Amino acid sequence: MASEDLLARAGLDQASRARRLAFLEFTPEDEARLVELRCFAEENVDAIVDDFYRHLMAFEETRAVLGGDEQITRLKGLQRSYFLRMLEGAFDSAYFESRLRVGAAHARIDLRPEWYLGTYSLYVRLLTARLRARHRDDPEHLLALLESFSKVVFLDMGLAIDAYIMGGYVDRVLAQEYRRMAEVAERALADKAQVEQTKAELTGMIVHDLKGPLGGILAVAQLALRRRDEHGPSARHFEQIQRSARDLMRMIENLLEIDQMREGRLELRLEPVDVGGLLAECCAEYHAAAEMAGQSIVVDADRVPIVVTDRWLLRRVLNNLVVNAIRHSESGRIDLQARLEGDHVHVGVRDSGRGIPLEEQARLFAPASRVQGSHRDDTGLGLVFCKMAVERMGGTIGVESVPGAGATFTVTLPVEVEP
Repeated sequence: MASEDLLARAGLDQASRARRLAFLEFTPEDEARLVELRCFAEENVDAIVDDFYRHLMAFEETRAVLGGDEQITRLKGLQRSYFLRMLEGAFDSAYFESRLRVGAAHARIDLRPEWYLGTYSLYVRLLTARLRARHRDDPEHLLALLESFSKVVFLDMGLAIDAYIMGGYVDRVLAQEYRRMAEVAERALADKAQVEQTKAELTGMIVHDLKGPLGGILAVAQLALRRRDEHGPSARHFEQIQRSARDLMRMIENLLEIDQMREGRLELRLEPVDVGGLLAECCAEYHAAAEMAGQSIVVDADRVPIVVTDRWLLRRVLNNLVVNAIRHSESGRIDLQARLEGDHVHVGVRDSGRGIPLEEQARLFAPASRVQGSHRDDTGLGLVFCKMAVERMGGTIGVESVPGAGATFTVTLPVEVEP
């Protein structure tokens, strides 16, 4: 590439070069001092270059680009010329172009700029050490010489930065960093997916293993209740065993179905559902548990149309809500209600418990939090399951509550499923 083309690409026409020199405040006095330094440097250049390369060879990052002895001998010759050229004081277009070419060469071999720019500091240190010995009796003149030399150093550093930017080094480094970050993110996602897969498999095994013995406990409790007159332990104890086993089974089913819904594997089994009849079934199933807790369950679902939805999934949602209502109401009445509004049916479970503060209501359905002392079920899964299940059926779930006045959980479902 011609000198003019390289300077043009860097935006260094005659006016720009003059402005750069003016900014560094080059003066005729600087030129005179550089001539003096040139004479001094010619006497010391070989020692300076030897020390220069000795220092570079002490670092792996710079040693890696220097090569063998033959290459270093060639580079020392080039370095000698480069160093002496700094002290000529003729900052014409050829000087700017030569500095750009040197910077571009270092950028092409991907020498990181901190190492390349650091060599200018090395120049200053090596020259200063020798000048100090020469001018120890004239510190002001020593300072003036170093000031002039520092202007050349900063001029060359600026041109080196121009060359790195112009040669695309910054873009290459950014692209490499982006690729590295993408690879790290990809590995992290793969690791996370593996952990999640292992967790899901482990959960599935644990849940599967739990269902077997739990089913046995339920069977024994039911058998004991049918023959309770023949056994010593009271029926009340077996009823408690039965309720606890059913609660545990419900938690296990919640866990299984939450995982299925998260993974999109839970398929709806749509059928016409009598919502009033479903509420009556819930009332019948949990009547005894409510009665033992000093509560009653009342169903109000007159003139509610048939809803097309997943009967089993809706029943599971209602079971969770009724169990929560019983658990968090010391006494009183639990209302199971259903009403039609437009093309949606609203199914509510209202209790007479202590209620839920407003600031806690928004967190009730969040899987990552647990609200103590509220209608949140003991495992933290029940209401999470309810929300996911209702949304899977195309509906919504919400809560209304005033502390001290109970709470109402409402499930809203479309009468007809969208095709």
